[in-house]
Amino acid sequence: MFIEQPDMTCLRQGDILGGLPFPVLRSGKVSFVGKVDPLTLADATFVPQAEESRGRLYSIQTPARIVLAAVISQCCDIAPRRGGKIEGQHTIALARLVPVPDRARSDAESLASLRDNTNPYTSTPSYLGLFYLPAHPSLYDEEWVVDYSQPFCIPAAELPAALKRKFLQMTDDARVRFKIKLAHFYGRLTDEETSMGHEWLQED
Repeated sequence: MFIEQPDMTCLRQGDILGGLPFPVLRSGKVSFVGKVDPLTLADATFVPQAEESRGRLYSIQTPARIVLAAVISQCCDIAPRRGGKIEGQHTIALARLVPVPDRARSDAESLASLRDNTNPYTSTPSYLGLFYLPAHPSLYDEEWVVDYSQPFCIPAAELPAALKRKFLQMTDDARVRFKIKLAHFYGRLTDEETSMGHEWLQED
């Protein structure tokens, strides 16, 4: 699943990073950092602080978990170029790692299917939104899954810090499986869409 010596000069799709904040955004419960005049505190208007850079960037307070995550950005999109910087992409996309679900652990057949990372294009695909990672010393000797339904981003300018948090890189074979399963999860069509006769779905 993982190579012995990861390339620490770049990020690849499927790379595992640690120590990343995963924000838990709850509507109506996000606190803004701002200013208020203490002399008029009783009837003052709260003014959120904002940085004027490419639109307003507000500082907020929200709960966050410190998580393990897998890179889901395409390799070529986040490859460092001139000056070791990412060009053309504003963010690096990741998906959170979570423990193996209880529903899979409770059934030997389900657990075996999850561990197999079944090809989503076979007749019996399973756990389409999860990619299984075997126990590894760098993963606390525990089994995990990449949960494709829990994506988040960090700024592309954070590449140097992200590289310091990288500790596992997938083998080429595992990365291909990771990519195909990821693409299938986000690219599934509904029955209605499949039957609508869209020109892109027509065979040549």
